[in-house]
Amino acid sequence: MPEVLNSALPRAIVTLLSTPRSLADLANLLEVTDARVLWYLTRLAATGRVTQSDGRWSRTQLGIDYLATPQPSSEDHTMLPGRTTYDYQQAFADAQAGMFGPTYVQAGGEHAGRVSYARAVEFHQRLQDLIAEYFAPESIDRAATPKYGFHWVLTPTDLHPLNDGQ
Repeated sequence: MPEVLNSALPRAIVTLLSTPRSLADLANLLEVTDARVLWYLTRLAATGRVTQSDGRWSRTQLGIDYLATPQPSSEDHTMLPGRTTYDYQQAFADAQAGMFGPTYVQAGGEHAGRVSYARAVEFHQRLQDLIAEYFAPESIDRAATPKYGFHWVLTPTDLHPLNDGQ
């Protein structure tokens, strides 16, 4: 099985194809761009798991068999660096329980937008510079409490929609 198909989105696509659906229907149901769905549909079709007829996609017997196979364990998937997810959850639980007292800074967020490759490279460099300024060994105050951690991920999250002139 091609490694690219060992993730949740291709399985979700094949699952939704219990009845024939259009590309637009799939993208709408999955809340991702049609280009992203089409990228996976093309790969699923190449492996014989789905087929297209009259603009509608359906799963094949191989697609049904694909869904019947155990989903790869989390060890087979790309994971966030280190223990990022655990660290976030535990830090928020510790703060709520009062571990850090009344004065601490805690923030989290999620942001996404369509930016050019050049802007993504610029953002990455500026973020690296900021991290180096605040977390470089010579910038650390060893007597300060609590100790702060900073986790981040910069990654593409979707493709541009098909036929979108913007």
